[in-house]
Amino acid sequence: TPSPVTPSPVTPSPVTPAPVSPAPNTSEPTASSVGPCGLSPANRAEGLQQIALTVTDASILADSSSPQSQALQWLTNVDPLEVCPSDNGPCEVVQRYIMAAFYFATDGDEWEQCSAPNSYSPPAIADANEECSRIVTPFPVTNPRLGATSTDAWLTPVDECEWGGVACWGTPDSRNGCMDQIDFENDGLSGSLIPELHNLQELRFFILEQGTISGKIPSEYGLFEKLLIFDMDFNDLTGSLPQELFNMKLLQQLDLNDNELTGALPSNIGQLSTLTFLQLDHNQFDGNIPTEVGALKELRIAFFNDNDFTGVMPSEVCANRNNTSPPGLLGTLVSDCNPPGNPEVECSCCSSCNVLKG
Repeated sequence: TPSPVTPSPVTPSPVTPAPVSPAPNTSEPTASSVGPCGLSPANRAEGLQQIALTVTDASILADSSSPQSQALQWLTNVDPLEVCPSDNGPCEVVQRYIMAAFYFATDGDEWEQCSAPNSYSPPAIADANEECSRIVTPFPVTNPRLGATSTDAWLTPVDECEWGGVACWGTPDSRNGCMDQIDFENDGLSGSLIPELHNLQELRFFILEQGTISGKIPSEYGLFEKLLIFDMDFNDLTGSLPQELFNMKLLQQLDLNDNELTGALPSNIGQLSTLTFLQLDHNQFDGNIPTEVGALKELRIAFFNDNDFTGVMPSEVCANRNNTSPPGLLGTLVSDCNPPGNPEVECSCCSSCNVLKG
């Protein structure tokens, strides 16, 4: 930016000045003006919109009230970082757009911590950062990470990996800067889940506990290729579990207790061959517990209680208990198998029987 030049004093002329025409309105972007990224505002906006269209349907972006449209408008017109369409690696502009859409979809301005500043003045940013102390759960990962201990408020002009409650890969390869963990517990998240999150293909930990997030789990989440933990207990999720959810072949923990989920468990739950922890209690699931649960040989803990399951615990599941011969790995198995003689689920192998609901 050129240094300001102090004008030389000018002696007023007694001559009456000629009328001056109003300056042209430059509030609308023009093709000839040059802004951030060496582009005109209109061309930069078009480039950012094309990036958003790679993960979001045009009809959703056209709805100005949608979280996705709000995210695109923020990215284009508000974000002081002024990202460029040309900076569009797999974990660059599109990731920032998706994370902003997640913020708006979960009513980020109403979070208990880490909400965006009310303006982008340095004092307002400092105040917002002061109100954010959320860091991710320190899982024993071996790879370097970015932002695992950072607590900047969301939508501030830093890399999104530095926002509170997230962490990114810090490896010197194509994963560098890619989202690895989203982790919020009891922070006032509400709203609903957006399908675009599945495009965060390096994500391993997705933890949103103790909020009021409602609606269905998007079927697109079955496209997470590397997810290890999906934990959304104590929310207000509804609907049935999408069959696609059980395509996550690396998943180790599925924790959905204390929601309002309904329907039968899909039989393809048996595809989760690496699952060790399954917590589905305190929902409204019904039907029989699938025999395919017995295919989960790595399962150590399973809670099915406080649902509307009926029938008999499959013998294939009982065969995995750790008190069998040879012993399996399943140490905790809980269902609605009380009272004796009239249980909702007959289970002679359960480690614990929940009291029948009245």
